[in-house]
Amino acid sequence: MNPNFITLLIDTWRTSRRDADLVLRIAGALVFLPAFAVQLLCDPLPALPTERDERAMQVWLDAVSAWGQGNAFWYVAADLVGMVGLATVALLLLDRRAPSVREALADVARRLPRFVLANLLVAIPVGLGLWLLILPGLYLQARLIAAIPALAAEPGLSAARAVRRSWRMTAMPGWAILGAIVALFLLQWLIVSPLLPAETWLRTPGHENPFVIALVAALLAAASTVYNLALLLLGVVAYRRWASIGT
Repeated sequence: MNPNFITLLIDTWRTSRRDADLVLRIAGALVFLPAFAVQLLCDPLPALPTERDERAMQVWLDAVSAWGQGNAFWYVAADLVGMVGLATVALLLLDRRAPSVREALADVARRLPRFVLANLLVAIPVGLGLWLLILPGLYLQARLIAAIPALAAEPGLSAARAVRRSWRMTAMPGWAILGAIVALFLLQWLIVSPLLPAETWLRTPGHENPFVIALVAALLAAASTVYNLALLLLGVVAYRRWASIGT
């Protein structure tokens, strides 16, 4: 019998509790700190204009282009370091050889191109789905959630095969996984939605307060870290339950 989304969330919580010390040390150093640094030190992406006429959109696109020239590299670098951290966590939880943290980091570094490609193969369709309508993006995320855990657990797997493995193994439990992802997504949204306008307001002239800006940036980075870590652990739970289906 397939578990419901509550069972999957409970399993995810138990996994995080059982390996909390290891997971938090790696995620804190490699996921939270880079995210906090870009939140604190880089300019935020220009907001969409309230008016959607051609002139307003052209001004916005010019602002995004200027933003990208000064900030995009640091966001990409932070995402890359965060991806290494999450892949290391997955490898430590799933590798039967029980490697040390140093060995796991070295293994991820050796296979970095495959992890990068797998992340892109997941992120592009999920991102397009979230951009068009949120639910299709979350459904694709549910079906592809075990790609990184599969790649971490099986050293000989290619990025494309890891994505296909995830798609096959989540065919039956996909809706339960989707329910768990929706719950995590809504929880993150409830936390982040008041912080984003607060950060924008704090960065406007006359309202700057470095301490409060740093606090809000830390909360945003922490929310992003917890959400991405929860998705990874949910993928680990899915892989452990249904890996045999995807073969």
